[in-house]
Amino acid sequence: MKIRGVAHRGYPVKLPENTLSSYQAACDMNYTHLELDVHLSKDGIPVLMHDYSVERMTDGKGMIRDLTLEELKRLRVKDTEEIPTLEEALNLLKGKISILVELKQAGDLYPGLEEKTLEVIRKTGTVEQSRMIGFDHFSVARMRELDKNIRLGMICSGSMPYVFPFMKEIDCDFLGVQLRFLTPEYENMIEERGIISGPWPVDTLADMELIAAKYPNALITTNELGRWADFYHSHPELHTD
Repeated sequence: MKIRGVAHRGYPVKLPENTLSSYQAACDMNYTHLELDVHLSKDGIPVLMHDYSVERMTDGKGMIRDLTLEELKRLRVKDTEEIPTLEEALNLLKGKISILVELKQAGDLYPGLEEKTLEVIRKTGTVEQSRMIGFDHFSVARMRELDKNIRLGMICSGSMPYVFPFMKEIDCDFLGVQLRFLTPEYENMIEERGIISGPWPVDTLADMELIAAKYPNALITTNELGRWADFYHSHPELHTD
C-alpha cells in the first residue's frame, strides 16, 4: 500500500535530511510524496538543503549563495554524504514519487532561482511528478509566469483565508498550513475550493489522531515516516484515494 503523506526532506529522523539516501528511504517506504528544498550556489546551480547556511548540516561554514558548487561538494553532510544538486535528486526520484519542490527564495536573495529550477525539472523529465511550493508567494507566482501548466503550492505559517483569490488567479491548488493554525472551519474553506490541504508537521501520535478525527482528506507532512506509516495502515478512514 502507498502511504499517503509527504516525507519531509526525506526521512530526517533516520538519515541526514535533504540527502540522496534520505530521499531513497522515503521511496523505499512507499510514500506518495517527498518534499525537498532548493537554493542556488554562487555559480547558479540549484542545490538542496533546508538552511540558508551550511553550518548546521555540514562540516563547513558560510551561506550557500556565497559558495560555488565545487566548494559545496567538498563538504560532508553529517560526515557521510554530499550536498546533492537538484538534478541529482530528480534523476534518483524520476518515476518513483511525487515531489514538492520548495523554492527557498526570500525576496531577491536568489535571482534566477525559479528559471533555473524549472530548467532542471524539464531537463530531467520530472515535470509531471513535481509541484513548486514556497513561503515566498511572489516566487510561486513567478513560476506561473514561466510555465502555464506546472503545478503550484503555497506554504504559510498562519491562517490566511485571504489568499484564496490569489491562489485562483495563479491556478494554485495546494496550501501548506502549520498544523496548529488549522481549524475545521479553515479546512472547509480550503476543501470547498478544491484545494489540497497540507498540514505540517504531523509527527506526534496526538497530531496523527487529530488528523484522523478532523482532517482525514489532508495531505500531511511528516518527519516521522515510520510512525505515520504504522498509523496510516491502522486507520482506513485515511485511505481516501
